[in-house]
Amino acid sequence: MRVLVVDISSRLGGVGGGARVAANLLCELRRYGIDTYYLGYKTEYIRQDSKALILGLETKSKLFKDPGEKGALKSLAEAWSIYLNAGGDKGIVEKSVFRGLMESRPIRLLYYSRYSMLNFYTDKIRGFVKKTKPDIVLSNSALDYILLTKMKRDLKGSKFVYIEHANVSGAYKTALDYNILPLTFGTGKYIGLEKARRRFFGFFDGVVALNSEQKESITKYNDDVTVIHSSILIKERRVEPKRLQRLKSRYGIGDGSKVVMYLGRLAEVQKNVSTLIEAFKGIREREFKLVIVGEGKSMPMYQKMAEDDQRIIMTGRIGETELPYYYSLGQLYVLPSVWESFNATMIEAAHFGEALLLSNKGINNDLKEKFGGRLYTFDPMDAEELRRKIKRYFSDKKLQADLNRLSSDIAKEYSKEKQMGAYARALSRLYKTGRL
Repeated sequence: MRVLVVDISSRLGGVGGGARVAANLLCELRRYGIDTYYLGYKTEYIRQDSKALILGLETKSKLFKDPGEKGALKSLAEAWSIYLNAGGDKGIVEKSVFRGLMESRPIRLLYYSRYSMLNFYTDKIRGFVKKTKPDIVLSNSALDYILLTKMKRDLKGSKFVYIEHANVSGAYKTALDYNILPLTFGTGKYIGLEKARRRFFGFFDGVVALNSEQKESITKYNDDVTVIHSSILIKERRVEPKRLQRLKSRYGIGDGSKVVMYLGRLAEVQKNVSTLIEAFKGIREREFKLVIVGEGKSMPMYQKMAEDDQRIIMTGRIGETELPYYYSLGQLYVLPSVWESFNATMIEAAHFGEALLLSNKGINNDLKEKFGGRLYTFDPMDAEELRRKIKRYFSDKKLQADLNRLSSDIAKEYSKEKQMGAYARALSRLYKTGRL
């Protein structure tokens, strides 16, 4: 059985869960005897592989413009290059300007509309696909859709499977909702929200949902849906004590420090980190520290909120090999999101022994049914409740012990081994029976 993992959306500088899941699938499915290939851009997680077509920055720039076109699309490519490579004070300003533009709904609408018209299916990609001849093609981004429709013409007997990381099935009010624009404007001619969902999900032979709520929504458009939960996405989990101590010293974290952590994208419309900053600033004790790890379009806003509080540490993006050390800094991990499909950083924090304080809007019914009243939750719109619950955790020894046991149980329940085993079994069923 040959499986091709597609992640063309990594051209957007993808540093989130989608790119990491693609890397995990490429490496881990091979452990189950599945011949696995990759098509996408070079990321921190996939740099070189004998069974991969890894597209570089030069190809990325070419795909931003039509042959002979000079003007707007070339300027957009140049702006993106500035965003990826800028450094120093000038770089910070340029990055902030670019993120501000991409935060604008009209700009995003135009961008995704243009994205849907780009011809990603180059001769180079087509040659790789025809040579590979995959039995199953796996995609985890709505933005791969245009490429997949062209690819399907050359792969008559192949099965196409979508992994619902983008939450296309979410409860959106209109086709213009901020987080659904990649679907409604990035997957072809505009036809409205429901028709776009039907067109998108109906294209695939099967869909992997991350939770039961997604499955219930998707079955209206596709009758072959299976649930596979998220897991830890980090390859290396060992932490060297001396290296960890040096990191603590860098940030002024001592034995008596009480460290609250958030790690993930800095995108306010979903991640809602402003509520965490507001709640933390309501805590006056000097031994408290808030470590915010990650980058994103809302970072300038968070930096402004945090500039008058030296206890708030914003690290920016860190490398994959550094993640275990940063997770090990924290004692309490806070997930303030207003929605999530199945958050992986929460699971990773649990693997590294952090207690979890979770937004009641950021956890799904599967997690609630499994762990029920053991979960420590808060209203993501109530900064005062979050402040009180952070304080309570650090003053209540029994709560600390209960939450530490809960983190251990969550880490065991959502292990990489369980997740990848579930993918291997589902893909084998699809290959043998035609259904996930």
